[in-house]
Amino acid sequence: MSAGSLTKAQQETIVGEGLALGLLAVGVVAVTSGKQAVEFAFGRAWRSWTHRSKFPQVRMEIARNDVLRIMRDSERRRGSALAYWATGGAWYEPVQRADWSVEEDGEVLGENSGIPFAQWVALAEAIVAELKDDQVRRRDG
Repeated sequence: MSAGSLTKAQQETIVGEGLALGLLAVGVVAVTSGKQAVEFAFGRAWRSWTHRSKFPQVRMEIARNDVLRIMRDSERRRGSALAYWATGGAWYEPVQRADWSVEEDGEVLGENSGIPFAQWVALAEAIVAELKDDQVRRRDG
């Protein structure tokens, strides 16, 4: 399936799942909910990501940054089968919907998006590199 032929909602669902699964794959269990930090980190990583052109309806620019809305809306999206964001407090937490491994969900994500899971993980690594240590919670502490 070509991501470019998807609706805006479908593109946002895939991106939300890709961000969640990618961060879980690199050991991140939460990121700050701070608007400026999140928009800056995700936007900067997104702009340098090779595959962003496959999601033309998703914007992560200074004038319009969709990442927080994508994260907040992800839990109730009907098309989301793999992962969502729990966004109720000071931390936004990526959550898997099923009891599969992150790698198994990542494989399905790769099939759904046409982008290998390794590329979603690379995007997640770029996001983490933009965040300060106190803006990220990792699985190991």
